[in-house]
Amino acid sequence: MNGESVSESRAILGGSFDPVHLGHLGMATAAMEVVCLEEIVFMPCFVSPFKEGTIASALQRHHMLNLAIEDEALNHVSVSDFEIGREGPSYSWQTAEYLIKREPRVKWHWIIGSDQWDSIEKWANPAFLREQLHFLVLKRKGQSVQVREGWEYTAVPFNHPASSTEIRADFSSHLEWVTPAVASFCEESGLYGA
Repeated sequence: MNGESVSESRAILGGSFDPVHLGHLGMATAAMEVVCLEEIVFMPCFVSPFKEGTIASALQRHHMLNLAIEDEALNHVSVSDFEIGREGPSYSWQTAEYLIKREPRVKWHWIIGSDQWDSIEKWANPAFLREQLHFLVLKRKGQSVQVREGWEYTAVPFNHPASSTEIRADFSSHLEWVTPAVASFCEESGLYGA
């Protein structure tokens, strides 16, 4: 970790959010319940290195996140436009480096699912991530979190059925997984066949 004394703890929750759903919002809430965090920052990517693009534009996904947070009245949650402003593939270590340099007295956490945690060594610059971040690994009931020597991490129990893939495939059948304002925005914008 950096040499500055830590004044507060914050967490990043990155992803495509195509679209954002109640599972994403639940991840933020679950992390807050387990670790004392002053803020969680949703970080929509411009292009994920592991995916082939999105249906909604970067600005639409950013807007939907703000709508969802407002709908659910989530305090201490914000949305960053850092990655969508950079364009090109979004690498977590570059985002972490930017945040650490900007706010060196913050202890930064990164919220990920257990499936991502299993492949974290394949992410770009894993040594930097290991040295600079504390990971909050969301695990479903009955799942165990892989032990990683030298990494700081906390297991966070979490379970929600929502899936962006399923919402994109059949939007009208999964309205209960998105907030009302997000559903209205998708319908107005003609996203996901709404």
